[in-house]
Amino acid sequence: MSFVNPKSMVQKAWEDGYAVPAFNSNGGCYDIIRAAVEAAEELGSPLILQTYQDNLAYRGYKHAAEISALLAEEATVPVALQLDHGHSLSDCRGALEAGYTSVMIDVSHLPFEENVALTKQVLQLARKFKAAVEGEVGHIVIQKGDDALPISPKTDIEEAREYCRRTGVDFLAVAIGTRHGVIESQTDIDFPLLKKLRASIEVPLVLHGTSGIPPELLSRCVQNGIAKANFGEVFRVPYIKYFAEYMETLDHQYHPWRIMQACKDRLKEDMKKLIRILGAEGKGR
Repeated sequence: MSFVNPKSMVQKAWEDGYAVPAFNSNGGCYDIIRAAVEAAEELGSPLILQTYQDNLAYRGYKHAAEISALLAEEATVPVALQLDHGHSLSDCRGALEAGYTSVMIDVSHLPFEENVALTKQVLQLARKFKAAVEGEVGHIVIQKGDDALPISPKTDIEEAREYCRRTGVDFLAVAIGTRHGVIESQTDIDFPLLKKLRASIEVPLVLHGTSGIPPELLSRCVQNGIAKANFGEVFRVPYIKYFAEYMETLDHQYHPWRIMQACKDRLKEDMKKLIRILGAEGKGR
């Protein structure tokens, strides 16, 4: 199966009360992509494979797109490929030309009018490739190390409505108190704001910064309007830990692929848990 435009799958999730899993492959890591595709296929879930813009510095758009396509070609569930946190029109163009079917333009840290203007440019470009576009209003900051916890500026409802009206984006990433980064626990989620956003905006909402959110709160986010949930740190951190563990415990006979396969199998089970929490099991059949 070739990659699909994810607009319809996310719209269906929005209408039916579940969320599409969007799994970040850390710039096109074979083992993470394979785990994601196998998990989605085995549970019958729709899937969005993502590559975070900054992670592409090592492998590049073409590699990430081609390895993702190779692993997804036999899937019977719908699979999309999205650029996560593109920083510019050039970033989005590179992804679209490589075969991505969705791009996120993240310039929410800029003044509102600049965010709107650049998003409109990206959308005009993406439509030529029949691809979807995700934007962001409210800025989801990055937690780095043990620094004092930053506070993300939350999404303003009226700004979000105006942004969606003027740009025509397919999905909207919203800031409801979560942060990007390797975070042990996140519980300070603004559910009243999420409910208001769901009631006020006719565009599917996306959750970023999911590291450390307990399952019950993640499920509650979905129940209150999240239709696409992004995950990255929750795979890349365990991947390194699993790799280190299997180096010491697995009878790998100095074959890297044996360690990688074992890591893939562990990651797949982690991903299945998330798919079930999101309510996406069986939704891709």
